[in-house]
Amino acid sequence: MTLFDWFLLLLCLGVVLYFWGTSTYRRFTKPGIPHDTPFPFIGSMGPTILKRQLFTDMILNMYNKYKGRPYAVMFIFRQPVTVIFDTELIKTIAVKDFDYFPNRQTTLFENADPLFAKALPNLKGRDWRDKRSILSPVFTSSKMKTMFLLVSECCQQFVNFLEECLQNKPNECGIQKDGDTLVLELKNFFNRYANDVIATTAFGLGVDSLKQPKNEFFVMGQDTFNFGTFRILLLLFIPKLLKVFGVSIFPNRIADFFRSIVKDTIATREREGIVRPDLLQLLMQTQKGNLEDENSTEQHPKSQTKQLDDEDVVAQCVVFFVAGFDTASTFMCFACYHLAIDEEIQTRLQNEIDETLREGGGKFSYEALNGMKYLDMVVSETLRMYPPAAVDRVCARKYTIKADPPLDLMPEDSLIIPIFGLHRDPNYFPDPERFDPERFNDENKHKINPLAYLPFGIGPRICIAVRNSSSRLPDVAWKLISNSPG
Repeated sequence: MTLFDWFLLLLCLGVVLYFWGTSTYRRFTKPGIPHDTPFPFIGSMGPTILKRQLFTDMILNMYNKYKGRPYAVMFIFRQPVTVIFDTELIKTIAVKDFDYFPNRQTTLFENADPLFAKALPNLKGRDWRDKRSILSPVFTSSKMKTMFLLVSECCQQFVNFLEECLQNKPNECGIQKDGDTLVLELKNFFNRYANDVIATTAFGLGVDSLKQPKNEFFVMGQDTFNFGTFRILLLLFIPKLLKVFGVSIFPNRIADFFRSIVKDTIATREREGIVRPDLLQLLMQTQKGNLEDENSTEQHPKSQTKQLDDEDVVAQCVVFFVAGFDTASTFMCFACYHLAIDEEIQTRLQNEIDETLREGGGKFSYEALNGMKYLDMVVSETLRMYPPAAVDRVCARKYTIKADPPLDLMPEDSLIIPIFGLHRDPNYFPDPERFDPERFNDENKHKINPLAYLPFGIGPRICIAVRNSSSRLPDVAWKLISNSPG
């Protein structure tokens, strides 16, 4: 081949790649449709890929740029994503017209491992509805109450460790001291706390990740999240091609590790008649069909509902870990940061905790914890300032967004609800960058638009473990602050 032939070949190849890289954009870049200008192949993701902008900042910038419009379109690589800004439109899509948007974008987890694909958040259609109805009784208030003792034990274990560190010589326990003050790297500290809570409440394992920093459960948990940015980008960019070649997010050894733990624990409990107040026990009861939902009036005949198999049980324990490990520790870091820099808020919270301890004879109960109004206000404000960036939905059948201009969505089209933008909107939360628990006091909380405060999502797809998620910080908070000198 001559040099000119090579030039023509490369030119043709470039043209073909260009049209492939932009072919999904055309329907969403028509005149009148508010949208970002996409770059071939990468869409709106340039600043994020170059690490110049966090995904949360991208969502917030998108929200501020198009605020006042009902929607706008951004592009995650080759995939157009409609971002919904109007709260009434959010309600229509996520609640009233839920049957048009019943699923989430699960490409990453479908490619991760068959185990992760069976986790409740990643299920679709009828399978999701059946499993949701089966699993709902596991996460009622009464069931979460049975796990309260396990969480409290983890909290006390951490407080005891810190007290020992204060009494020991510097660095003897692996934590630096500055006089009578411990110097902690909170993210790592709360990662270990979240790890131990999930280990005991979901998997039935008692671990101490501070005294045994390299225990296998914690190390494998860390490895679960060390999947690499480049691999994630490839899975987002060419998911179908990577699925053909068997490329996944998580190494097989991680899925095998969790399978082994859960199945071995189930076998031991059934063989020795062990009963423990944790998630695994509730799932075992659910698997046998003898766990009732005292809060539900719905009937789900066994003949019409698929039951859980062993892989389903393992998958729910794993997603409990994946969903709770990093999010819980990050959430607790932000809360403690604001308590540390605002002495008035910290003092008021400590006074409430001390008063609750006095009323309980020096002990906390599940009911007492849930009755602490100011603690709930602090938690709610933390969730407002640091929620997930967005929640997504996938269109199941043709749907027209009735707005100006109208927009036709086809099956497999994606949309997101920009929670981070809603929570930072001064129209809903005045002075949104200020940490102010008083937004959620009895006088003010009824003024909040419920469609603009969505820390756990909205509609039938709202987080099933919302009661558990919102209780971890209060428990560790009262343990730490009640032992604080002030």
